[in-house]
Amino acid sequence: MYASRFMAGIGRVVLAAAAAIGISSAASAETTLDKVLRTKTMTVANSFAYAPFGYVENGKPSGFDVDLGEEIARRMGVEVKWEKIDFKGIIAALTSGRVDALITAMTWSPERAERILFSAPYYDAGIGAAYREGKPIAKPEELAGKVVGLQLGSAGDRWTRDNYGSAVKEIKSYDEILLALKDLDSGRVEVVVSALPAVKYAMRNMPAIRVTPVWDGRVVGINTRKDDTALMAEFDSHLAALKAEGFLDKLEAKWFGPAKSAMAAQ
Repeated sequence: MYASRFMAGIGRVVLAAAAAIGISSAASAETTLDKVLRTKTMTVANSFAYAPFGYVENGKPSGFDVDLGEEIARRMGVEVKWEKIDFKGIIAALTSGRVDALITAMTWSPERAERILFSAPYYDAGIGAAYREGKPIAKPEELAGKVVGLQLGSAGDRWTRDNYGSAVKEIKSYDEILLALKDLDSGRVEVVVSALPAVKYAMRNMPAIRVTPVWDGRVVGINTRKDDTALMAEFDSHLAALKAEGFLDKLEAKWFGPAKSAMAAQ
């Protein structure tokens, strides 16, 4: 009898231990998406140093990325807690678990894709060109023989020098893209090559300036940790809906103004 009671006691201890282990395992198995939905809060990083995608205005986060993140969070039924993190350390902030996701116009690259996940693209921040109305340029090959304005050290600067540096007539370098566009507007240069978001934002008050379609793609997406596949699937689902509903087009019009590109004119 004592033996049976002892064995029954052991059994209860084993069951209790197993139950405790089960609870612990269930807790440890909580995904980032589970945590976000449970706490109703999603921590998202942005450098807030790349207008109009992300910047601080009157002490508050603002920009294309902020509008996008807030809308996705609204559809998820959660709130966004924005974290301002220098771009050079923003991937480390994600992989270390400091934040749940990045919505910071991160350009896809093979090296970055080895470290973090990328959503479906929500914008193509690729290289293209600005030109004056009436003096169109459509293809990169047409840079040959032109006076080209470039922002020193920019993606457009590197791309143009690497691919067409020997073909252009002259390169004029500028510290700011706005200065290059002002010289384009006044006729001092014939074309300005740059990442198109920077051009579109800077040229909003220059009605005579037009832009080409993207010549060399630089798609940007939302980022999660490699193992956060459920959260990424959630983001991709909402991005697909936002694209289908025209929300992304409205964001582009809001932050970059009405389209004035060769593509829009076709």
